[in-house]
Amino acid sequence: MKLTSILFIFFLTFFSTNLFAEHPKANFGKYGIQKYSTLAEYQKYVGEIVTYLPTEPLSYEDKKDFKGKFNQEYVITKITGNDKQMTFILQENGGKSNFKMIIANGDYDYFITFCITDYYTVPLLLIDKLNKDKVNLIGLKFINDKVKSVYEVVDVLVLTVKSDRIFDKPYPTVNYVLKNLMTEEKQTLPAEGAEKNVFKKDLKGKYVSTLVKIEKPVDSKIRYGKTKLVESEGVKKYSYVDDYIDILIFGTQDDFSFMLKNISQNSIKLIWNESVFVDFDGKSSKVMHEGVKYSQKNENQPSSIIIKDAILSEVVVPTSNVRYSDVLKKWVTDSMYPRENGLNPGELKLMLPIQVKDVVNEYLFVFKVEWLYDHPEIIK
Repeated sequence: MKLTSILFIFFLTFFSTNLFAEHPKANFGKYGIQKYSTLAEYQKYVGEIVTYLPTEPLSYEDKKDFKGKFNQEYVITKITGNDKQMTFILQENGGKSNFKMIIANGDYDYFITFCITDYYTVPLLLIDKLNKDKVNLIGLKFINDKVKSVYEVVDVLVLTVKSDRIFDKPYPTVNYVLKNLMTEEKQTLPAEGAEKNVFKKDLKGKYVSTLVKIEKPVDSKIRYGKTKLVESEGVKKYSYVDDYIDILIFGTQDDFSFMLKNISQNSIKLIWNESVFVDFDGKSSKVMHEGVKYSQKNENQPSSIIIKDAILSEVVVPTSNVRYSDVLKKWVTDSMYPRENGLNPGELKLMLPIQVKDVVNEYLFVFKVEWLYDHPEIIK
């Protein structure tokens, strides 16, 4: 095979699998042509008034393959073809000129510009249907049980949503202009999902772990110890000191981090094999620390010996949260926090057994996890 032929096949394969792998995603919700399996089901669109909405800026396909006029209303007068390839006949609304649009149904066809799949539709907006609904949409109010704010639809627009992906063409979508009736601020959001998404800013926040208790066996030789809060870089860290240890500890969504200093007169030992994590539901798990391979998370973990005045810096992860992802093809750590935002899930516990001479002291660190809103003043 000649080199030119090989190069041609390479570039054809590249462009067919890459350039067209990301289709322009016209997404007008119920105001767009929906995906159906058969030609017969598409007949419902005969008689509908539509307008063609191109990309911004105009793409090569828009200029070359769309035979009508932009910003012009058309009536779908006929739909012919078969279940895989259809022909839409569009006639100028109130006029006589018409033209054809060849549309692939179900799968993207390299040789056909327009297609309807499960994730893309031809950029024909059902403009008459939108205009009729617009009268009822303006004034529509969205409320949320958790938030004091009420949002009202004050306008309905068709706007281009820009994409960060190079091959994803930004077709327009239907948007609501929503006004916060408390603050008068306005947001413009895609109509699809607007009822939920408009409250995202109001409900924004984060989970935080607060050390609420430290438990250990009563020992007359050891004073109970004192705890204090040390906040650094926006992270709440907790310092605890007794006759044996001086520990600075904090929790994140993925792990616990601590710096443990031996302030006793003897070497001490942190027994990893007996360390325990307890989740919100009371389920226990072993833990793993820095230096342990993910694939060996359930194997023996030698104890860490800390000599007098030495410091052990560690990150601890529940082994139950560590797994191999077949999708990502790598080890991942699941969050200890809930997937859903806005909850107060309860307490997480970390027990670290520290041996001093022949005595094992089980230090239990209890963290309360709760959701803190960025704007608590607007939460009911």
